[in-house]
Amino acid sequence: MYLITIMEQTTTYDKIVQWALNNPIISIIVIICTILIAIPQVREGVVFIIRMLWHRNNQKEFVIEYADEIITFEEKLISQNFDIIKINATTHMLGVRAEREWLNKKYPGYENNMQMLTHIETKQGRRTFDILPISKGNIKKDIYFDITDFFDGASVPYHKNTGEYAVAKINQIYQ
Repeated sequence: MYLITIMEQTTTYDKIVQWALNNPIISIIVIICTILIAIPQVREGVVFIIRMLWHRNNQKEFVIEYADEIITFEEKLISQNFDIIKINATTHMLGVRAEREWLNKKYPGYENNMQMLTHIETKQGRRTFDILPISKGNIKKDIYFDITDFFDGASVPYHKNTGEYAVAKINQIYQ
């Protein structure tokens, strides 16, 4: 009969781990250190969740009312470098005015020196955007306002009579 003996080879690492596990004070210190390291991430996660829930429940839609027109905004994308905002307005003059009011609400004290107009082809068709590069302190970003709903050559209600303009809007709404 053969007797096989397995030699136990222990490394220094194994000895240290075994000693730490057998020593309750060291085990408690390791657990406390692990918790202290994890606390900032856990705290940030909890704060993020609470803010998201609080913001969702207390968020009041930003609406502007001019005479008989109600203008609403859809924040399609808010990012570090650019925002995409759809303006739901009927007339060009009031829609452009609403751009500035949205900027004043979201970025009070912003600076803007220029404005660009561009047309972008999307799956839903051609979209018209006002692009306003803004800065506030160290923050620099471009705001893309989707003005497709009210842009028509920058003189929307003035180049057509009201009836033609209303028919065009009805066709656009009921597509």
